[in-house]
Amino acid sequence: MDKNFPTNRSIWIKNEPEIDVNQFSKVELDIQYAEESVNQILDIWYPDQGEGPYPVVIVFHGGAFAAGHKRTHYIKSMCKPISQGYAIATVEYRLYSEAKWPAQLYDGKAAIRFLRANAEKYNLDPNKFVVWGNSAGGNVTQLLAVTGDNMEMDDLSIGVEASSKVQAAIAWYTTSELMSAEQFGFDIAEKRNATGAGKGMMPGDGKGNNSMFGELLGYNPVLYPDRTMKASPITFVTEDCPPILLQHGTNDMVIDPRQSIYMKDKIDEICGEGRAQLDLFEGEPHGSQVIKADENITHCIDWLDEIFWDGKNPYRGPLKDIVILPQEN
Repeated sequence: MDKNFPTNRSIWIKNEPEIDVNQFSKVELDIQYAEESVNQILDIWYPDQGEGPYPVVIVFHGGAFAAGHKRTHYIKSMCKPISQGYAIATVEYRLYSEAKWPAQLYDGKAAIRFLRANAEKYNLDPNKFVVWGNSAGGNVTQLLAVTGDNMEMDDLSIGVEASSKVQAAIAWYTTSELMSAEQFGFDIAEKRNATGAGKGMMPGDGKGNNSMFGELLGYNPVLYPDRTMKASPITFVTEDCPPILLQHGTNDMVIDPRQSIYMKDKIDEICGEGRAQLDLFEGEPHGSQVIKADENITHCIDWLDEIFWDGKNPYRGPLKDIVILPQEN
């Protein structure tokens, strides 16, 4: 491990203020789940209710695989199940400035394997793991859901050995088929600048290695479709796919909403209707505040409760806000 390599948090804290962990009654912070990088760390935050072992929501932040950290304010809505009897594990993973794909997926799997191998130590229920990610983090969560213990999509030399299966996944406004993500979208610079659309998400951006996906994968995705599809969740859907909730805004100019539609259709084809649920939010952009609002978070927790509590979660109550620390200067 290169301990001199900067942490993601140290780079991005000024741009992405962090969640105040002091608001939680019990936490385990900066747990090293693998030894290759200072950024292979995770937090566990515990609910006030119950004695455990707790179902756990494992959160993967977005940021185009180029930015972000595991306490960024951008993930606060995904952490609200902590007030409803769920533990929260937030995962730091290597960004593409440190390691190319599939390091990000391998880190996600290593984090899950670590949590499962140490479930008793950390008072977690190893049979109630849900992954939840937005944007780039949603791509990782979908892949984690559909690849399960597929050894071709893991590297057991990273971290500890255990199952990397999850029992459910929630993916917000993310990619499922990277070839289409390179080709579809809006190729208008003014709209891209106005919406913060990343390079590599639009037509024309995929023509060189400096697109976002090119930087992540280390090659031009359009020129190597077979390799690119191995980074696409839609490729790996099987009958073992766990329940997945997909949510996307119809006016998303960063990741085309057809990406989530494709994934829903594929899961329906392989698993039958009901395994995947797709919620489209009319007129909403990438990073929609409506998707992040309490009304939708309540809907997401209702969906989780049906899977993990048979709809009878004894710890349900009003959602609590997540406190963010003041932005550093």
